Amino acid sequence: MKAILYVGHGSRVRAGNEELIAFINQVKLRFPEVPIQEHSFIELAEPSIDQGIKTCIEKGATDIAVIPVLLLTANHAKFDIPREIDRAKAQYPNVQFSYGRPFGVESTLISILKKRLEYKGLISVEGRPTDEEREEVSVLLVGRGSSDPDANSDLMKISRLLWEEAPVSEIEVCYIAATRPSVDQGLEKITRSPYKKVFVLPYLLFTGVLMKGLQKKLDQWSLETGIESILCPYLGFDDDIKEVLVKRVEEVLANQVRVNCDLCVYRIEAEEKKQVTPE
Repeated sequence: MKAILYVGHGSRVRAGNEELIAFINQVKLRFPEVPIQEHSFIELAEPSIDQGIKTCIEKGATDIAVIPVLLLTANHAKFDIPREIDRAKAQYPNVQFSYGRPFGVESTLISILKKRLEYKGLISVEGRPTDEEREEVSVLLVGRGSSDPDANSDLMKISRLLWEEAPVSEIEVCYIAATRPSVDQGLEKITRSPYKKVFVLPYLLFTGVLMKGLQKKLDQWSLETGIESILCPYLGFDDDIKEVLVKRVEEVLANQVRVNCDLCVYRIEAEEKKQVTPE
């Protein structure tokens, strides 16, 4: 029997987890032919991935599609989730597992970011903006941050694609944790910019402590610098994002996942290196 297990990051803020669950419940309706559909979290919330797998199997699943509800392909997608799948394969040898991919660099997400800017007052233009149409404003795109260079470089690519679509003068990128430039360093760079208005655009799926801390930091920074800062809504779980997740599920069910870290030789090699204790 087929099952789908959706895997979110997890948050210390209950509202963020509730948002994820409500979003997944909407996506479940798009796959009425799959009788078993459950959710789980990588960390900070329950059920865990192994609990989610166990629930699917207890309900009769013999074939589980694991779907990461993650924005970028970082260590969680490359290592943590595949590691749990490996353990489940050993524990349940008669159950088949397949693994999807995160949202990644997706044109739909670029459009959503542009809409978030427009919602907060950026002018709307049709097609790619000309130099004359660009407002004298900055955008600070804020990612969660990762120790994985692929994920961090993907956000840089997203920032460039957004600049191609949004009529702003410049876009800078910073990260909340794990890498640089930090949010403080990003704001410092904006301070040196000639523009006196910045849209701060969080590249986050759900609400949480990160959003609350960011607003407090921006209020203090604007007070000190005199630069107007406008905090845009996080991505959230709107209908456009729902379509991206639906596409990721359809890929797995059709066995058409283009990149699958579950079978990646580089992941396996990296895991083996982690287990070697240095002398």
